[in-house]
Amino acid sequence: MAETEGNTQNVRAVTRALAVLNSFAGKGVQSLAEVTHATGLDKGTTRRLLLTLMNSGFIAQDPVSQHYRLGRAVRDLVANVADERDLRSIAQPVLTDLAGELHGTAFLSVYDGGDVVCLDRIHDMKGIEVHWWAVGGALPYNCGGAPKLLLAFQPEEEIERVLLRPTTELTPKSITNVDELRQSLARIRERGWELAVDDVALGLSALAVPVRGPQGDVVCAISIAGLTPQMVSRNRPVHLARIQRAAAAIERRLGTPVRRERVAP
Repeated sequence: MAETEGNTQNVRAVTRALAVLNSFAGKGVQSLAEVTHATGLDKGTTRRLLLTLMNSGFIAQDPVSQHYRLGRAVRDLVANVADERDLRSIAQPVLTDLAGELHGTAFLSVYDGGDVVCLDRIHDMKGIEVHWWAVGGALPYNCGGAPKLLLAFQPEEEIERVLLRPTTELTPKSITNVDELRQSLARIRERGWELAVDDVALGLSALAVPVRGPQGDVVCAISIAGLTPQMVSRNRPVHLARIQRAAAAIERRLGTPVRRERVAP
């Protein structure tokens, strides 16, 4: 009887932990009260489950706001799920063509609770290889084309939450002033692309555009990086039209309705 009761309690604990994880569906971050309300559990039980999941890497907590989000362990599991609509397999042929044509390094990245993680990096052997963003690695939210672009398309409350975190100065060109960064994010949302010049490594620039899913939400970003003189001409991105076509090609593979692209002003 004791063994049966113990098994029942273990199953209940697993069920409650899964309820906590499932409460984050469609949400970037939650407070303890929000998780408690979503799961129907009492606050003490919810807190204990969150702490246990944090210790396993399935939940992370923002040190400033104390709000919770899904952790890296969830992303690592998702990366190993075989899915015919896997972003990496869908985007890889398009990125390979893009890198080969422009003789640069093409990246595929996704937003992950304030971090932007590289899912794939493809380099053309005839061009310069950009090493500063490895597959599985994250860049500071205020540096690089894709990090700023993906942050710009998050809900306003998520942007403000992330802006509470310290900025990083990778080069003198990195935007570290929060007000200036907030204005930059607004411009990115308006024009639909970001050109990051020398802000991750001096002499290198990156151009990033969003990729939208069938529901119209931004699911990832693609970017191309190379030597600044090859990426920028008269303060304008050289390869904007080409990378927008690449994004549209990925969107067609995702089943996203055709949309009209914005061009550089």
